[in-house]
Amino acid sequence: MERRLRFISFVVALVFAGLLLKLFFLQIVKGPYYRELAEKRSLRVISLPAPRGNIYDRRGLLLAGNTPSFALFVDPRLVRGEKGDAVLRRLAEMLGEDFPSLKQRYLIARRKSVADQVLLVEDLDRDVVAQIEARRYFLPGVEIKVEPRRFYPLGEAAFHLVGYVSRINAKELKRLGSQGFGPDDFLGRSGLEAQFEELLRGKKGRKLVEVDALGRVRKVVAEEPPQIGKSILLTIDSIFEKAAYDLMESRSGAIVLLDPRDGRLLAFMSAPGIDPHQFLKGFSFEEWKKVINDVKHPLLNKAVLAYHPGSTFKLVTAMAALEKGVISPAKEIFCPGFYRLGRRIFRCWRSWGHGKVDLIKAIEVSCDTYFYQVGELVGIDTLSKFARACGFGRPTGLGFPGEKAGLVPDRAWKLKVFKVPWQKGETLNVAIGQGALTVTPLQLAKFLAAVVNGGQLHTPWYVYQVFDPYGEILEEFGPRPEGSLPARRRTLRLLRKGLVAAVNGKEGTGRAAKLEKILVGGKTGTAQVVGMKKRVKSEKLPYLKRDHAWFMAYAPATKPEIVMVVFVEHGGHGGSAAAPLAGKFLKMYFEGKWPSS
Repeated sequence: MERRLRFISFVVALVFAGLLLKLFFLQIVKGPYYRELAEKRSLRVISLPAPRGNIYDRRGLLLAGNTPSFALFVDPRLVRGEKGDAVLRRLAEMLGEDFPSLKQRYLIARRKSVADQVLLVEDLDRDVVAQIEARRYFLPGVEIKVEPRRFYPLGEAAFHLVGYVSRINAKELKRLGSQGFGPDDFLGRSGLEAQFEELLRGKKGRKLVEVDALGRVRKVVAEEPPQIGKSILLTIDSIFEKAAYDLMESRSGAIVLLDPRDGRLLAFMSAPGIDPHQFLKGFSFEEWKKVINDVKHPLLNKAVLAYHPGSTFKLVTAMAALEKGVISPAKEIFCPGFYRLGRRIFRCWRSWGHGKVDLIKAIEVSCDTYFYQVGELVGIDTLSKFARACGFGRPTGLGFPGEKAGLVPDRAWKLKVFKVPWQKGETLNVAIGQGALTVTPLQLAKFLAAVVNGGQLHTPWYVYQVFDPYGEILEEFGPRPEGSLPARRRTLRLLRKGLVAAVNGKEGTGRAAKLEKILVGGKTGTAQVVGMKKRVKSEKLPYLKRDHAWFMAYAPATKPEIVMVVFVEHGGHGGSAAAPLAGKFLKMYFEGKWPSS
């Protein structure tokens, strides 16, 4: 019996010794480790979003700013299992949603999320926020954060100019994480928001907080406030931008306005647009499908895309001919309604012809036959050289995202791309702005500005100042002259005389832009989209086969202060589709009477 008691005592002593040894190991050896771990679990670093800088028009009116917004985040470590479902049920009730759909959304968001917390709902209503905050004790793992949310006062009217922002995705985070980006950050996706991302983006702050077991903040230990991004003052006028957009109504196209004296942009509009706030809310599958299948391509900025310029390019053909001396302004060419080159017949837009026309008359009535013959005399080598010297075939220098260079075709290009030599008939097509030649509305505005200001080419610009949150100017910008047109003053005067005749002459193709008290100069353009064996009225063709309509204008013709290019995609004829829009805008501009909107 005594031996048995000794054995039991020995076993008990051994167990206690083991426990004491374990306790010693946990408290003394591993104590610092577990204390540090406990501290880490009770302290959390919260990233504080930095508001982006604002974008203002030349009047100081807001084009892009920030407004406070509430976002609901969920911590998957605390919201899981049956208890997690209970939390989601309470949330569904307060959000006015059914539990299954909310849970499904949560599971999808959790799977996609690369952060510790999952973003569940953005832009919460203030009443819902109050309900959630009042019941926070019953919602462990749920947190509401106040975020600066982008706000665009002009909405879709300035969509292509200003652009939009959206949250960074997992793929981008891997690439940009080392640059300080986090999973909840926003990126500029298009327009000015993308072009000036580094300027507009602020520097995030940090807050060290103490949290309880339910993840609720109990105390702020330390805080480093965020720094607001830099703001931009533009040369753009939001009144012009909105008026231009409204003029387009349901049409697709672009309107570019600039000051010919220094190249500053006054309006830079493409239609149709999309409400940029929709990118913050997100699109449903059906909504996005509708956007990308829209034949008017609301995602594309037509102001910087390249199209056949049609008869607006005849000014370049005339310039090259005058400078090379292949024609004189007074030389008349007979137009019977067509021009024969070998076996091919090139038709004038007026089938019965224009009769005898000189240079000024040819510009006024936009006679194709005249410019076919002049183009043949000039030749593609000279014509392409002049086109490039006028700024075509390369980006304008504005630096706008997605800007196209356009194409000035020549012999070398044809041989390289198609492996066949250039044909004379192709020169005739280029001479009237057809064939492989393409230009952007912005390029055309830049060119016309130089024609009417005496020959000085300016790189278009739209950023006037960059300043910090306190209003201190950090950078200031101005005109960027880049050379001259390859033309004498006499040549430019003749071109301007033709432009005035095109709007004010009895047979001018741009008569729809004529004003009573202000002398306007301009040129129409009708660019064929598909070849037709016989002439068919544009409105009788399917939308995507209709001609593009152009009109470029300047005013006052005596002392130009504004240049305007109107492009209507698949709009039909320049004289009937684009010129009237220019006339309406210029009337508002000089009368100072704008729509109340």
